[in-house]
Amino acid sequence: MACRNFSIALISYLNPILCVLLLISKDANAIWYTFGILFSIAPLFSLALPREHGIVYRGYFIGAVGSAGLIVSWYTDHHKQLGCYLVGLSFFHISEYLLTALFKEHKLSYDSFLLNHSTAYHIALVVGLFEYLVTFVNLGPGYKFYAPIYWTGGVVMIAGDAVRKLAMITAAENFDHIVQDTKNEDHKLVQNGVYAISRHPSYAGWFYWSIATQLLLCNPVSTCAYAYAAWRFFSERIEEEEYYLVQFFRGEYVDYKDNVGIGIPFIKGYEIDPAVREQLLKKNK
Repeated sequence: MACRNFSIALISYLNPILCVLLLISKDANAIWYTFGILFSIAPLFSLALPREHGIVYRGYFIGAVGSAGLIVSWYTDHHKQLGCYLVGLSFFHISEYLLTALFKEHKLSYDSFLLNHSTAYHIALVVGLFEYLVTFVNLGPGYKFYAPIYWTGGVVMIAGDAVRKLAMITAAENFDHIVQDTKNEDHKLVQNGVYAISRHPSYAGWFYWSIATQLLLCNPVSTCAYAYAAWRFFSERIEEEEYYLVQFFRGEYVDYKDNVGIGIPFIKGYEIDPAVREQLLKKNK
């Protein structure tokens, strides 16, 4: 089932992107083929797979966002960073679902696309695009295409998402999109790979990725707002998650926490009472 859902999501995602690549090829026949497939394949595919129509539509929508980014990057001179942003955003969401399908099949759902992450997340996306358009219209393209900031944002955006995806692959079945308050029998404390550098690499990667998206768009206000909102979100999330991790792994996690940082500035995680900490460490020896 995991391979089936993986394949359906991947095909649905790639279809609009491949169609746009045909369009960009400037082949007249390819153009007609592109528009025909673009508007027909999703509903036809959904009819053939009625139980998976939700996967088809979501994958197709995410692919359409990515294909829109390709079009903007290819056909405009002053909005290339916007196109790159849309491509990166689409890859972030589809890869979340695909990796969950590969490593956490029993937890796979529509939520794994992270499209419905939160209202705050949706508002942040709208605000970022709004600032980009407003500043572009009022200040001109020169303001929105400052190369050092643009390239820094692009590189950090790629690196941040790469760290998050490496964290998901390394943790495999131990990774979850939701904070767990009950320990599963097969739940292990992962300390190798990127987890040897950061004890929350998926959060650290997402933190830097989110800020970098606004650097890429040269949005000064949204960059600051994203940094504050992301820091506050992950500060609370990590504290909550580490509370349960201490309950699950006791002294093993305390020792891990003492030796490995988080990777997000000024976030320390769950503060353990010194007396309790010493007791847990003694039991771990």
